[in-house]
Amino acid sequence: MSRGVAGVLLALALVAVGCSDDDTDDPPADSAPAPAPVLGAWHELMTDPAGGVLLVNGHPEDATDPGPVELWRWDGERWTSLEPEGDVPSARNFSAVAMDAVRGVLLLHGGLMPDGVSDETWAWDGEAWSQVAGGSDGPGPRSASSMAYDAAAERMLLYGGDDGTAQHNDTWAWDGEAWEQVAADGPTPVRWTAFMEYDAASEAVVLYGGHQVVDEDAPIALGDTWVWDGDGWRAARAADQPGPLLNANGVAHPTLGLLLVGGADAASEETGRAWTWSGSSWDALPADVVPQRQAFGLAYDEERDVVVLTGGVVEPGSTERHQDVWEWSGDPATPAVRVPTGE
Repeated sequence: MSRGVAGVLLALALVAVGCSDDDTDDPPADSAPAPAPVLGAWHELMTDPAGGVLLVNGHPEDATDPGPVELWRWDGERWTSLEPEGDVPSARNFSAVAMDAVRGVLLLHGGLMPDGVSDETWAWDGEAWSQVAGGSDGPGPRSASSMAYDAAAERMLLYGGDDGTAQHNDTWAWDGEAWEQVAADGPTPVRWTAFMEYDAASEAVVLYGGHQVVDEDAPIALGDTWVWDGDGWRAARAADQPGPLLNANGVAHPTLGLLLVGGADAASEETGRAWTWSGSSWDALPADVVPQRQAFGLAYDEERDVVVLTGGVVEPGSTERHQDVWEWSGDPATPAVRVPTGE
């Protein structure tokens, strides 16, 4: 395993202090548990054009036969397993995943599998998966890349990643049919698991934080902001910064704008703070609004106007993940609440 991949796995095992579950209603003793995903070491949430939020689930870190990628939909009350027909990609961790809301297609590239790092690109159209690229037809093997849909340019952007032997900071674009390398270099130092999302207000893709691997035993959390302006990356000299963060997540919110949430800082302390991007600075919301987590799933549910958070690492050195769901109204004065799921 490469130093970069090992660093990613190590970073996911940093300090995680779960929030209290005391507000959760226990299900009746004679009730059967509702179907629900077992959240893997890695998973991603995204807005589902069909309604609710869509979960792409990873697999246990020690899995030798992880099976197919799992897709689940959360509607605010229950999980529904989606069972596509035809070919399905094998389950993996640390894939680059993002939703092309215009075309209604989820794109998945790469990922860490039991036999190595994948070079495959798959697309989910709401009904079926199809492999649309692989091998030399794109970025090649990558894990822990960052990916976001660039609505201004109507294409997907993928930054960086680890191919199993080397680390990259190049940028690739997917136009719905093919990959094209659009920048040979980018944010420095090279980083993994950076937050990356499109900011509608500035019509630019924003990248923040992540971690650098110099020593496998001590990944370095980063705290810089980079902006893709359509032609290349530029370092944003933001007046305020959340500070070094790894395994943070974020989402585009219709009223608050671009949100950066949670993560662990340089001292391995987790945060539940949320920050908004103004185009020139990060502005902190007044209090912790989500549970203190890192390496969690996060997405905005357009139909119900809530932010949904799932899972996250439990404790240092453990592959165990929280199996809970939280929802936040977007009101900075009102913290997220844990949603009973019948587990």
